[in-house]
Amino acid sequence: MSRFAVIAAALLGVLFPLLETLRRGFSAWLTTPVTLLEDYVAGALLLWAAVFLAQRRPSGWVVMLVAAAYATGMMSSSFWKQLEAQLTGETWENNQGVVVAFKLFLWGVPLILTLLSARAVLRERATR
Repeated sequence: MSRFAVIAAALLGVLFPLLETLRRGFSAWLTTPVTLLEDYVAGALLLWAAVFLAQRRPSGWVVMLVAAAYATGMMSSSFWKQLEAQLTGETWENNQGVVVAFKLFLWGVPLILTLLSARAVLRERATR
């Protein structure tokens, strides 16, 4: 469980800022910086969590829970709105089906990490 969480968090920690920067371009820092910043914050939190968990720090699962919950929340409205647009026939961008699938991944993996982390934190608390 820990190995999956470390790998997934590290992967997402790189993907969130990279994909958003590729999608919007560096010029978005001048026009819509918050849309980029939230992805950079998610990436930083997930990388921090991956390092703490890999180092087996006592707070590793708590940090992972915070990072994963933040990333899940960040992606929730984006994923659900894009899915609704797809289902109602609205076209927001080219290859919208691919975008929905990717957003499902970027929402679903942090959700899984949130649930795994909550379970690990509860288990650790119960053994104290």
